[in-house]
Amino acid sequence: MAEKTKKTVVRTLPHNVEAEQCLLGCVLVDGELSMEILAGLDEDDFYSPTHRVVCQAMKQISRTGTPVDFVTVADELNRTGQMTAIGGIGYLTTLNSSVPSSANWKYYFDIVKKHAVMRGLISTCSAITESAYTAEDAQRTLAEAESRIYNLNTQSSTGDLKPIFDSVSEVFGKFETISKNPDALAGIPSGFKRLDKMTNGFHGGELIVIAGRPGMGKTSLAMNMVEHAALSKKYSCAVFSLEMSAESLAQRSVCSVAGVPMSAALGGRLTPQQWQSLWNAGEGFSRAKIFVDDTSNITVAQMLSKCRRLKSKHGLDMVLVDYIQLMQSDDHAAKENRQQEVASISRGLKLMARELNVPVLALSQLRREQAANRGKKPQLSDLRESGAIEQDADIVLMIYKPDEEGEAETDAPSTRVELVVAKHRNGPLGDIPMDWVGEIVRFREADPYSLAITKQFNENKRAKKEKEEAKAAAERNGLEGADFPPDEPPPETEGTVIDGEIL
Repeated sequence: MAEKTKKTVVRTLPHNVEAEQCLLGCVLVDGELSMEILAGLDEDDFYSPTHRVVCQAMKQISRTGTPVDFVTVADELNRTGQMTAIGGIGYLTTLNSSVPSSANWKYYFDIVKKHAVMRGLISTCSAITESAYTAEDAQRTLAEAESRIYNLNTQSSTGDLKPIFDSVSEVFGKFETISKNPDALAGIPSGFKRLDKMTNGFHGGELIVIAGRPGMGKTSLAMNMVEHAALSKKYSCAVFSLEMSAESLAQRSVCSVAGVPMSAALGGRLTPQQWQSLWNAGEGFSRAKIFVDDTSNITVAQMLSKCRRLKSKHGLDMVLVDYIQLMQSDDHAAKENRQQEVASISRGLKLMARELNVPVLALSQLRREQAANRGKKPQLSDLRESGAIEQDADIVLMIYKPDEEGEAETDAPSTRVELVVAKHRNGPLGDIPMDWVGEIVRFREADPYSLAITKQFNENKRAKKEKEEAKAAAERNGLEGADFPPDEPPPETEGTVIDGEIL
């Protein structure tokens, strides 16, 4: 029995030659519309090679500021020797007479662009299919495929100029809504009241950079914010931890939320009350929407791919990236220069925030020169490896630990910390006092009592040092029985006066 011969189906790429002719005809017959039409067109939007040549000539004329019409296009085609390639002056005449007016140019424009997008999609899918046959890394290939589709989508969408009054009307509506309810348009709260008052929360599309030297608590501060958003406000958060494993991050988080020192948990010295606190914290995390990815050397495209899937499945309200300098760029050319690579990563994170419409918290290290100046307050110029981070960020927060003697107060109840709002695109700048409780890797807002305790501790330590120096000097001078006052205890009442201000 003879085998049946399979028929090969030859399919033509999507196109509409008539719409292409009419669109080019509209450019020729209406000089006022020619600039607007050509601004949104590219030679590759045309399926016919002849129409690509004509479009290229029209765009070249437009760049010189010369009117685009039958005469100027014919002259350009003759000058470049391409008149014969389009079929001579006769075909140009056909285009010129293809439409009686330019009234329906938008209809022709939409048809041409639609088919161009479809052809681009087919070409992109073919390239993705070919890559899938030879690629070794499935996740990277999937991320690149999503990136190609997304780029195709952004290239096909263009915005139009519109009167600013349209935006002004929207702004007045926004102000009216806020006047009725100040919290109506508030973003995701950080859990720190003073910071939230300055920023009105973190909003979709914002890139928030948290910077500091190694060991300053960048990860702890960011995770405190994520924990508050997910546990207290039920937001969905994605955490990309390039430095710590998911297990280590979970260990720190559960101890922090429970208020239990990790040293006690790891040393097997937990009391029944601490076990209960850990259990309660674990129950809270079991219901929280915190999703952790600890892949090292991840790229922005891979992050974006994972966030898209998470958003479609569980929702997504905030993203944390720990940290920028450990990421890899999607731009292979930028990898030859580290500053260009970091700039590419920074820009990618900002675009990711805008596409997903969520705030992205990105951690960043400071320059080595800043680390050497321990007592110097950090500045935007101290951001490591690229000024692009400063440029792309909407908010830059820097952790600063004032230290007069250059060493941390290890036996203080808490360490005084300042959160420096070094950049705020839509609001004020300033320093926010906080406390760092190292035992439970947690920041807390500097309430009056803890501020007073920390200040009193430092003052007592200085007084003790001065008293010891005075005793030593007295002994050297042969003086005895000097009256030295005892250390003052920490304050026990609220409403403490510090630096002349009642807190």
